[in-house]
Amino acid sequence: EVLSVDHEKRIISGIVVNSQTIGNHKGVNLPGCNIDLANPTQKDIEDIAFGVKNGVDFVAPSFINTAQDVRNIRQAIIDGAVKHCKEEGIKGDEGARFVEDAKRIKIISKIESADGLTNFDEILEESDGIMVARGDLGVEIPIEKVCMAQKTMIVKCNAVGKPVITATEMLDSMIVNPRATVAENNDVANAVFDGSDCVMLSGETASGSFPREAVEAMAA
Repeated sequence: EVLSVDHEKRIISGIVVNSQTIGNHKGVNLPGCNIDLANPTQKDIEDIAFGVKNGVDFVAPSFINTAQDVRNIRQAIIDGAVKHCKEEGIKGDEGARFVEDAKRIKIISKIESADGLTNFDEILEESDGIMVARGDLGVEIPIEKVCMAQKTMIVKCNAVGKPVITATEMLDSMIVNPRATVAENNDVANAVFDGSDCVMLSGETASGSFPREAVEAMAA
């Protein structure tokens, strides 16, 4: 619960309202607020340039809220390729080929906010694919609306023939348990029945105790 905001010192003071643990490097969600932040951020631009340099096939930018965000990411990919050519002294036809190859990097837009849902049709048109990122989406919009948002996005992606990934908390209990719940197994199956092209693990393999078992459970 927020107690005070000091704009001059850029400090927010609050009080803990439950006994749960907060880990390091956690983000902050502000549902219903229009946050005027650059997308991509400078860190994103650096990460994209690193990916371009090392030949990635896809980038999946977070919190895509508008079609312009996607266009900005695409420009960052091109800028990253040009930067690499300059740094490495790659010129002429070889440099041109490298930049053209970078343009083929696919953008999978992660939809994680109410704005992303509102502008979904335009975002889909600019994107190469969509990720239904349910974790943050379930904080940004009422949790009971996530299910229909997921189904709507999947239907729209299927209609235009673009890939859609359903992600986040699919086998969440397997972060600490070797076996998924029946409800989690049903969630994965229903995402497939809805028309998902991919289903994705996150914390289960990134920091979980049973990453191999989680992959085997999802594949089953």
